[in-house]
Amino acid sequence: MNARRLLLVRTVKVLALLGLGFAVYPFVAGLLPGDGVGQTDGGRPFGHWARVIDLAGLPPGELLRVDGWPGGPVAIYRRSDHELAGLARVENELYDPQSQESRQPDALRTRTRAHLETVFVFLPTDTDRGCQVRSLPANKQPRPGIAWYGGFTEPCTGSLYDTAGRLYRGPRTARQQNLAVPHYRVLDPQRIELLGPPPGP
Repeated sequence: MNARRLLLVRTVKVLALLGLGFAVYPFVAGLLPGDGVGQTDGGRPFGHWARVIDLAGLPPGELLRVDGWPGGPVAIYRRSDHELAGLARVENELYDPQSQESRQPDALRTRTRAHLETVFVFLPTDTDRGCQVRSLPANKQPRPGIAWYGGFTEPCTGSLYDTAGRLYRGPRTARQQNLAVPHYRVLDPQRIELLGPPPGP
C-alpha cells in the first residue's frame, strides 16, 4: 500500500511540474531577443502562421495591402527601375541608410531591404505612434531641395521614407526609425510567403 501511495504521489508531482513548465514557457519565450519582427527558428518564425501572396498583378509604382498578419497589416510595393536606381542616390539624405537601428531580418540589412530587388515588403506604420504611411510618387516633390525618387510619407510628423522604407533626415520623433520589415520568403519571382509569429490573445 505504501509503495502504491508513493508512486501516486510521485506521478502527481511530475504532472504538476509539467503543467508549470507549459504555463511558464510563453512568458520566458517572450523575453528572448529576436533579429527582426517576430522571432525565428531556422529562418522561420516560431509558430505556424504563413500566407502566400501572388505578386503577378502588382505593377511598378503600386502598393498592395495585406491584412491578417499577426503583427498588423503588411504592405507590398513594387519598385520601378527609376525608384530602384534612386536608392543609392539618396543615402546621404537618410537618417539610417544602412538600417543598423531598424527592425528587419538580418539577411535584409541591405540597400534594398528586400529578397527581390523590385519588391519591398514592410509594415506601413511609423515606429513611434503607428501613424499610417502612404506612397508618394517620384513626380510629387515633397520638400524643396531634397533628392526624391519616390517613397512614402506619414501625416503625423511629415516624415519621409525612400522606397526601401529608410527615413529621411528632417521632421521625425526621437523613436522613429526606418519602417519595419516582417519575415517572409520567396517562393518564385511572382510569389512570396509571409511568415509571422502565431496570433496572440
